[in-house]
Amino acid sequence: MDGVYDFETCYRAIASRDQRFDGRFVVAVTTTGVYCRPSCPSRMPRRENIRFFRVPAAAEAARFRACRRCRPDAEPCSPEWNVRGDLVGRALRLIAAGAADDGGVAGLARRLSVSGRHLHRLLVAEVGAGPQALAISRRARTARLLIESGPLPLADVAFAAGYASVRQFNDGIRTAYGCAPSELRRGSAPTRSGGELVLRLRYRPPLDAGWLLQYLGDRALPGVEAVDEGTYRRTVRLPHGPGQIAVEFGDGAMATVRLSLHDLRDVTAAAQRCREVFDLDADPAMIRDELHGDPSLTPLIDALPGLRVPGCADGFEMAVRAVLGTHDTGTVAAVVEQYGEAYPGTFGLAHLFPVPAALAEAPLERTGLAPSRCRTIRALARAVGDGRLHLDRGADREETVAILLGLPGVGPETAAWVAMRALGDPDVLPPSSRAAALRIGLAHPEQHADRWRPWRSYAAMHLLATRLSAPHPSAPHPSAPHPT
Repeated sequence: MDGVYDFETCYRAIASRDQRFDGRFVVAVTTTGVYCRPSCPSRMPRRENIRFFRVPAAAEAARFRACRRCRPDAEPCSPEWNVRGDLVGRALRLIAAGAADDGGVAGLARRLSVSGRHLHRLLVAEVGAGPQALAISRRARTARLLIESGPLPLADVAFAAGYASVRQFNDGIRTAYGCAPSELRRGSAPTRSGGELVLRLRYRPPLDAGWLLQYLGDRALPGVEAVDEGTYRRTVRLPHGPGQIAVEFGDGAMATVRLSLHDLRDVTAAAQRCREVFDLDADPAMIRDELHGDPSLTPLIDALPGLRVPGCADGFEMAVRAVLGTHDTGTVAAVVEQYGEAYPGTFGLAHLFPVPAALAEAPLERTGLAPSRCRTIRALARAVGDGRLHLDRGADREETVAILLGLPGVGPETAAWVAMRALGDPDVLPPSSRAAALRIGLAHPEQHADRWRPWRSYAAMHLLATRLSAPHPSAPHPSAPHPT
């Protein structure tokens, strides 16, 4: 297998059923035609019958189907792709969000400013599958999630997952799982509540849901998002229309997501937004092991072992709120009330955040904002509206930060928080974290920062979390001001 791990490393991982490697690669067995996660409890195959692949799509392209026992296709993706800010990492994040379905491979290549042929070559060389094969694999995983999670008619599942026809859907499921769609539904316990879809998203434990919900709740924008009784709710703009999501955490390493969507084709995008908001693709064990190399962080990490970096559901919204200060919800709510769209739904929310075009020339001074802040928001809205600035996980991180810093009124602190929460960059150290480092006795935090790469965003969250205290790491924390 090309990439980070050699054959012997992978072989030792599957021989010991090492769960730390789940999601990082899959193991295919030529005699059975099945691929599994490294920790699969099935009988150990002979060395000569094993092939390793970096992603499930590569195994499926090689005519292997997913193991029905260990469900390798349901694992969170490898955190390697979220760390990487290069073209391959950006492409994989965009495909996971459904970009190849919405605009095809040609549209994906245009977004990345390369030719479709060059993109195909890069992805095959890195992960063993081209963009079309990766999109097909993602489509099959979405379909399986819908088949097992909700009693939608199978024809509706086909189109919601992105298939062009029911026949293509049937062929895709048979290729990926070796059975008809109806067989996947048999024996499952599908759930649907009224007009809502209910999905269950896996993540790698531990995850401190109490801390995450408190963090988001302290900054919740009235009418757009809310946190109450252990549930996070918000409105979202999706490729084919608006929607509302509700996320809660229970037993097991799964988040339960309820979706109320204008268009079922947005299931993939909505599920991916939920993964991003709660950082569900992170590998906390790996991050902990890396950051434990600096003894100054060890007590902080041990106190909050499941700490994640909160993401966002709308990059433009995150950037506007970073400019204004996310704790200043009253001022932001006034902007939403005047320039957002009314969107009442089943989750008790009322508005969608304004689109860039609504703020690009808006007289924002009427909301009570200072003229300098108004100029910054209008410049930001124009940059996003004309396509110069992308604020999502598929953006070029360095280029995006450079454009942000070129806007009037945007400084390093604002740009850093946008990079962390909107772009998903795991290696950002906001200037405000220096004060937090000094508070725990790090006289020269910049000397420690190199030890924290490539997880400086997580180190920053641990440092800033020292402003919060709680009787137990998993319990909700009292409110305290944060930079964003």
